Amino acid sequence: MGLRNSKENQSHEVKTSDPAPQAQVNSEPPAPPAKSEPEVDHSNLVPKWLNESQFEELLTATVDHFSKIVGFRVKPAMAPGENYATLMLRISIDVELTDKSTKLVSLMMKVPHDTPQMEQMMNFANFFTSENAAYTEILPKMEALYKAKGLDIKFAPRAFKLDDTKEPKLANTVLMHDLGQNGFKNLNRLECLNLEQTKFALTRLAQFHAAGATMVQVHGPYPDIFVYGMMGNNKEAIIAFMDGMLGSFRTSFLANLNKFKNGEDYRAKLEKALDGLTMELMKLGVIDPTEFNALNHGDCWMNNLLFKMDSNGALEDMVFVDFQNPKYGTPAMDLLYFIMTSVQIEYKLDYFDFFIRHYHEQLLKHLDILGFTGRKPSLRELHRTIIKYGGWVLFPTISVLPVVLLDPTQSATFDNFMSDSEAAVDFRNALHTNKRYQGYIERILPWLDNRGFLEASTDSLPIELQAHQTPHQPQAENADQILEWLNFSDFKDIILSTEPNFDKILSGTSKSATKPGDNFASKLLKVDIDAQLKDKSVKTFSYILKVHTVNDAINLSDFNLFPKEIEVYSTYVPSFERLYKDVGLPVSFSAKSFRLSKDVSEEYLILENLQPSGFKMGDRLIGMDLEHTKCTLKKLAQWHAASLKYKELNGPYPPKYNNGIFTEQTAPVFKRLFAHTKMSFMEEVAKFEGVDEYLHKIPEILNTHVDRVIEDAKIDEEEFNVLNHGDAWINNIMFQYDFDGRVKETLLLDHQVTKYGNPAQDLYYFIMSSTQLDVKVDQFDYLIRWYHENLEEHAKLLNFNGFIPSLKELHVILMQHPIFAVETVLTTLSMCLNKTTDDFTTDSFLGDDKNAESLRAATFSNERYRANIERIMPWLNRRGLLDYIGTENSE
Repeated sequence: MGLRNSKENQSHEVKTSDPAPQAQVNSEPPAPPAKSEPEVDHSNLVPKWLNESQFEELLTATVDHFSKIVGFRVKPAMAPGENYATLMLRISIDVELTDKSTKLVSLMMKVPHDTPQMEQMMNFANFFTSENAAYTEILPKMEALYKAKGLDIKFAPRAFKLDDTKEPKLANTVLMHDLGQNGFKNLNRLECLNLEQTKFALTRLAQFHAAGATMVQVHGPYPDIFVYGMMGNNKEAIIAFMDGMLGSFRTSFLANLNKFKNGEDYRAKLEKALDGLTMELMKLGVIDPTEFNALNHGDCWMNNLLFKMDSNGALEDMVFVDFQNPKYGTPAMDLLYFIMTSVQIEYKLDYFDFFIRHYHEQLLKHLDILGFTGRKPSLRELHRTIIKYGGWVLFPTISVLPVVLLDPTQSATFDNFMSDSEAAVDFRNALHTNKRYQGYIERILPWLDNRGFLEASTDSLPIELQAHQTPHQPQAENADQILEWLNFSDFKDIILSTEPNFDKILSGTSKSATKPGDNFASKLLKVDIDAQLKDKSVKTFSYILKVHTVNDAINLSDFNLFPKEIEVYSTYVPSFERLYKDVGLPVSFSAKSFRLSKDVSEEYLILENLQPSGFKMGDRLIGMDLEHTKCTLKKLAQWHAASLKYKELNGPYPPKYNNGIFTEQTAPVFKRLFAHTKMSFMEEVAKFEGVDEYLHKIPEILNTHVDRVIEDAKIDEEEFNVLNHGDAWINNIMFQYDFDGRVKETLLLDHQVTKYGNPAQDLYYFIMSSTQLDVKVDQFDYLIRWYHENLEEHAKLLNFNGFIPSLKELHVILMQHPIFAVETVLTTLSMCLNKTTDDFTTDSFLGDDKNAESLRAATFSNERYRANIERIMPWLNRRGLLDYIGTENSE
């Protein structure tokens, strides 16, 4: 961000009612101004629309014991020549805490220059959108990949998002922590990086690329903005950018070529190569699925690297900034750009192959650490890739390197990059006639020529290839086929229903969407389809296909699961959402569902894949913390409230919703299956601490719990009843997060066993199966109150005129219907906490052979389940919930 080479600028202070404390920003002293450039006051650059009130909500959320702002100062953080496309501001805020002490909060904010050129550029390439997405959505996930492996690697400063509803211009800003407070700074760009500094930076770049590749494996494909780059899949926009920016640099560079030693010897090659540079840039936009691909930083040069030194001056840490154009694709993009712009000339060329080897070693090391299972490049393959894309290196060589080597000057502005004014022409000439740059380019040109990087591009690029092409699974003989009864081409009408500009399907892939043990009653496939739109661009559409599981132990087609779920998705979900929309509160409950236009005999569901929108499930082995638990209970309360109003308006629910999967017809199947698990459970639980208190009650519960669930399912219209989700456990709930990592949205999946009846089923089933141990026991009563408050609030909002139980009455309902508390702990919880392997199946768990017995024993004896049982069972027993005899709710 240009801290080291920045000239100190006067601050623009916004006065507050209270005097600001005399706290100082702890950043490196500014470098003295260049002798030829007088000191200039740049406070006029500070936006007039920026004020302290916009930060109060952020400070309340992030500063412990925040009381109020008592000082607010803004000034440009970087001198001209350090940041061109945007203006970087340092915001110093003095805050008073509740104990009357004060604290300095220092932030960096990036805003666009207020010029016609910038406005024009942002019309077709709003890099603030991509940069905020990178800081708030992508980078935290990349850092989490390493944290899960025991490594604390930070790639960037923490970023924040201000509320732009009050000030729309805040949407086009990037706000982040000022790492200058933590000792981070830019190194002197005029000197470039030495050998050790370059190796350090390449190690961090290799770590970044390793995480960027693993992200696809863990979280699925990147959003389009990181696949195509900030200019998108728009050939005209790319050409316009190249003509507008590179064209002027090309003219200036060639005009001054005769000033370089032996420069004229390269003119003919350079003219042809520069004419083909647009094609070289567009080649980078095409993702070759046979190559190793990762997320590139996209602008990896000196001023976008912040280093931290220890007390002895040795390198300690490094982070990246300026994520305006991250791009998924070949890592040759970052490697060529970084080495060519930011390494001292003594090492840039002679050590080039050494640097690539060092990077390659670190890349493989960190791919292994992260458990990456994709294809890793050999060192030779990496060198071949660099040669393949090497022609692109002329771009940073003639447009970025001269900027790196230019002395600070007031004429270094964004306008002078892009315009045709006399001042702009003079500025670009100064770039290429600078003696420092001349010393570099005279050594670089022969090296480029020897490497073949001055050869003109002869490639052509079909428009349909300018799109994201992820490595595909090997396809069956019929490349269009997903299942015997389903093809990729069958999705045409589904895509058209959400994308009116759809033209045709290009290709598709399908693979399993779940891990073993994560889904029992159905099979889930992830279906990705690349479709061409009418403007010839390509867009990926992602769906989840749900079909029957082939299961020898249970014939799930007998349980009426799919007809019920299809109706819930097609009728009740949209109807419930419409009830809230009509009263002014937009509430979403589930993913969008779709039906094929052709008739098929198979039962199926096609759902929107929520993962590309940032949704993810919790870890069932860990369970939900209090925040996630409250978000889920609020969503269940909203669902239950909507079900009440819907029944009031439309009458009773169909009889098929009176039962879950336990019925008189299915009872023999479950009794036979649970008979196999009873012995294993009793043998293992007998070894647990505190078991003497309740063990004698377990056999009767296990022998009768199927009958008890069926008895409990009988509808008493005199009681309080709702439409239960019926299977609200952690793998059927997905969360989306805001920029601070807090839950922004919660959605419910898997409506196969939706059931009308008392709400004890959803409450016990969710809390007992899916929350962390301390939450489910210590916070149980609080969670019931939280649910009740939300149920009352949303029933009132929907103008429901019927009965809502008081909190006391709700607790009585839970006491009268305890079977799901016990049943969930004895069955579902054991599966939640079981770390299954790739060969796990429902059949293997419910079978009657030795392997099944061993699997059940391992399931019931694992330490996670044991810890839960040792605390939950005494808690249930002391509440009388193990003594239910099937008659209480009739008394």
